[in-house]
Amino acid sequence: MSTKLSFSLTRWSAAAFIGAAVLIATGFFVMSGGEQRTDKVDAPHFAGSGVQPAPVQAARGAQAAAGGAAHGVATVAADESASAAVKPLTARQAGDGLRALVDKILKREDLSSKEIEEFQTSLLESIENDIDVVKTVQQFYHDMPAEQGMERDMLRSLLVVTPAGSIVLHEANAIWQGQSENKFAEMYETYFNLPGQAPQDVIVRALADVKAGTKTDERTAVARLNFIGTLAEQKSGDVANLRSDAVQLLNQTAQSQGSDLVRALAVQKLYRLNSPAEASNIAITQLSKGAYGDLVRETLSSVNSGDVELTPNLRAALITAVKRPGASAEEKQQFSEVLGPHS
Repeated sequence: MSTKLSFSLTRWSAAAFIGAAVLIATGFFVMSGGEQRTDKVDAPHFAGSGVQPAPVQAARGAQAAAGGAAHGVATVAADESASAAVKPLTARQAGDGLRALVDKILKREDLSSKEIEEFQTSLLESIENDIDVVKTVQQFYHDMPAEQGMERDMLRSLLVVTPAGSIVLHEANAIWQGQSENKFAEMYETYFNLPGQAPQDVIVRALADVKAGTKTDERTAVARLNFIGTLAEQKSGDVANLRSDAVQLLNQTAQSQGSDLVRALAVQKLYRLNSPAEASNIAITQLSKGAYGDLVRETLSSVNSGDVELTPNLRAALITAVKRPGASAEEKQQFSEVLGPHS
């Protein structure tokens, strides 16, 4: 799989977002990764959250970071009437609108695309121009319980590729500061999509949890691995030891008794943390230990992306893998697309 798809790049999260989009009858923004920084801007403390509000000015980097969204990204349809004036919302109207939206979702009430688009347009315009609206939306998002995971994800996806994106980063920081472990998957997904924004203590904790074999749900395990994989894009000397630790722990995870999805994703991160030539040898070794669907598909995707060099030995290993009795039609189709039908 590519490492630059929407929120943590897994079939699990993709299904969640597809379900959410169907539920609300429209496409919400989802985020693609990037390298831009979101500059920290001091702002006054406000009661209730224990964290600082995220000024709109700080969001420009998040907007740029998300600007490369392409494949698999659902975007809200453009306003058919570009000349129509956007009605700004007050902070109270923004809060009331968000509560009404979430309430309708929880009650499974019908929502038209037009209804959501109009609210979204007004909300995002107001966020860009009114710090009180920023505070209100930020507080609303922060106060949503972890049990409303789908609703939190939908709000996050609505905000993330706009100047309001700093609200999403701000919430990830708040989750870390509060050690809200039941929201760690969301935190890892946000930091994954904004490489370089996470405090180093977060990556240290992620690696420590993998080393300790800390039990967690599959979404958190996948999000954590994707986040650890961002070390491949960090070249500074102060992360050299972390990268070395990550390679060791990813090898450990790849050989664990975890789900095939988690094990294969660990291998894909190993590919990313090594040169294409080294990754080719890793792929051969992993396939020789026993091919399975997720591993074969991850390896083919990595060959296609250039993360893994397609050597003659790897080609032979992949041919053997897709000829095994349990190989799926999906694997064989992907094999033909990447290596050619006559390989």
